[in-house]
Amino acid sequence: MKQFLKYSLLFILPVLVFLVVLEIVVGRIPNSYSYKYDYVLKNGQQIKTLSIGHSQLYDGFRPATFGASSFNLCNSEQTYTDGYYLLHELLPYMPNLKMVILPIGYYHVGKLDRNGSSNRELTERSCYYHKYMHLDYDGQVPLQYLYECLNPYKAWQKVYSYYVNHTDMVGCDSLGERGAKHISKQKFKLGSLNILRGYTVKETDSRKLCIEDDEYLIKIIETLLKKDIKIVMVSPPYYWNCGFDKVNYAQRRFPKDYMKKLCQKYPIQYLDYESDTTFVASDFFNETHLSAAGGDKFTKMLVRDIKNKP
Repeated sequence: MKQFLKYSLLFILPVLVFLVVLEIVVGRIPNSYSYKYDYVLKNGQQIKTLSIGHSQLYDGFRPATFGASSFNLCNSEQTYTDGYYLLHELLPYMPNLKMVILPIGYYHVGKLDRNGSSNRELTERSCYYHKYMHLDYDGQVPLQYLYECLNPYKAWQKVYSYYVNHTDMVGCDSLGERGAKHISKQKFKLGSLNILRGYTVKETDSRKLCIEDDEYLIKIIETLLKKDIKIVMVSPPYYWNCGFDKVNYAQRRFPKDYMKKLCQKYPIQYLDYESDTTFVASDFFNETHLSAAGGDKFTKMLVRDIKNKP
């Protein structure tokens, strides 16, 4: 038995050392999470307008075009849960914040679970928020997401990409928007990726649909209103004409009805561009995400409509 334990230790120890070293090395690679966190800590007093949300705003909201000392705090697949904890962590560093822009639309619609809940479990991205932006999620982060080295293949890929291929791992410009050079590399034939299909829920009974994580959306709204911060909720445009013919129309309608009720309860400005036909094929790099030119157009429309629409 002692011999077995000895050989087991000889095997396990190098693995543990490898994982610890991997965690340290991958943690030193610059990324969008660490960049945005450090930016807010250093420049938070200058920020007056902030966008928080998923990749549609990460690509679509352009602070350089919007002006007004704005910053893009969005990231891929960012949820309302992430947004709530981001605000909880970073609001103290933004004493002059006047406006927050949040997305809502087709992507946010999910199906109620068997318990009637709209909340979804934390994903591996909570590891990045926890590690690089110091979000604690009230201690709810699952063990497998606490450390990047627990997914050694993915962690090693990051190390290889950065140190061997010299890939830019930050991926955003100085004001937090996904850089145009990164977007331009991702131009696809519209509809070829079937991203819209991935967003679509197989449920047409609107009574069984929900806005995922809406509990945290309400927490965000109430947190901001207590601080007298203006809330703008926006549905970014989709290129519905991309040849994808299986759109769930109940799902497409659901956010509009949800926002109608929400705006009756809270003083929120809602701007809906999801079906805006002024956006054409050249404004997208895939059916759900805007190109650099489309992001510029979208942001100019935001500037105009925030000022002129009730």
